[in-house]
Amino acid sequence: MLLSNLLLGCGGPPPTADTSGWATWRRVDNAYAERFQIWERGADRLLLVFGHGGIQDTVGRYVVTTDDPSPLPVSALQLTPGLKEVATGSTTHVPYIAALGALEAIAACAHTDQVRDTVFASRVRQGLVREIALGDGLDREVLIAMRPRIFFGYPFGRGDAGALEQAGIPVVEVSEYLEEHPLGRAEWLRFFGVLLGRERLADSLFSGIRQRYEAIRADSTTRDRPSVLFGSVWSGQWWVPPGNSYMARFIEDAGGRYVFADRTGHGNIAVDMETMITVGAQAERWGMIAQLRYPVVLSDFTGGDPRLEAFRSVEQNGLFIGNSSQADLFGQALVEPDRELLDLIIALHPDGDYFQRDLPVVPAGYFRHVEWPVIPTVSFGNAEAQ
Repeated sequence: MLLSNLLLGCGGPPPTADTSGWATWRRVDNAYAERFQIWERGADRLLLVFGHGGIQDTVGRYVVTTDDPSPLPVSALQLTPGLKEVATGSTTHVPYIAALGALEAIAACAHTDQVRDTVFASRVRQGLVREIALGDGLDREVLIAMRPRIFFGYPFGRGDAGALEQAGIPVVEVSEYLEEHPLGRAEWLRFFGVLLGRERLADSLFSGIRQRYEAIRADSTTRDRPSVLFGSVWSGQWWVPPGNSYMARFIEDAGGRYVFADRTGHGNIAVDMETMITVGAQAERWGMIAQLRYPVVLSDFTGGDPRLEAFRSVEQNGLFIGNSSQADLFGQALVEPDRELLDLIIALHPDGDYFQRDLPVVPAGYFRHVEWPVIPTVSFGNAEAQ
């Protein structure tokens, strides 16, 4: 099995139904995801994965079939549905596989200690899932020796793919982390569903998530939108998510007005202290993600800086936090954006007046409104016990 260059050229655009050779294939529309496509021809499926350049940047092509798929209009890695004995280089892939009830398919994973799912953790303790992390990279020797059926990787950040492919281990690139919409990331359930032979289940799960999310999100007519600052200090530098980011979309859908919405980019944006004070001082809400193993205190937000302690959000009790040491923000939350959205709605509208109707979602505790002087370290319910 071989992953070769696109017929349309490496990094080229995806096909259309009118492109030569694609007449017998039909594209299955995505609702929100922009980094993968599913094409179907009878029982056969063709998956295209895109990188940072969007649909002009194809980084992976996989045909999923039980028969000889030829002729294909594009060269692709051939896979059989219902994959088993897979390895994954990212813990973020695990919640998708778990949601589809296919954890037994995972034979190896990098950084197993960071996965919160209790069933997965039990399988690790039983020796059914091997650790393949080696420092900040992968233990290629272990991977090559165990020869998984496929390796789920990600197309940027390290050069393991080439070495694994040369050793005969097929690599499937996963770029869910590039999706800018929370429902776009959740929709990768459908990608994994095709590969794991659980396509109908994946479609059903995502449909439910989408319906619940859309039922509670704020619409364009929402008037009571508090201004929201979101960011924190790392190594002495202030960082905020760009206006086209996953977090900015969450804030908008939760009925907030993100103060840095006009700044776009890839990855978090560095902001100088003067700008932080000028723009952030009058924000009604201030949130951040942190990894804290102790009760939250004011200095976690302000660093003891009296200028920040004078922020409107501080003085008016408008702080909220996602504590990744307690809430599974980088795991289970990926397939529960509906519950994460509700947590943000509660955090941005703590007076409880935002909705006057029953909701189809229950909170998960991914984000919490901070009550001063401190909030105790408590269980975050389902977000902690996966």
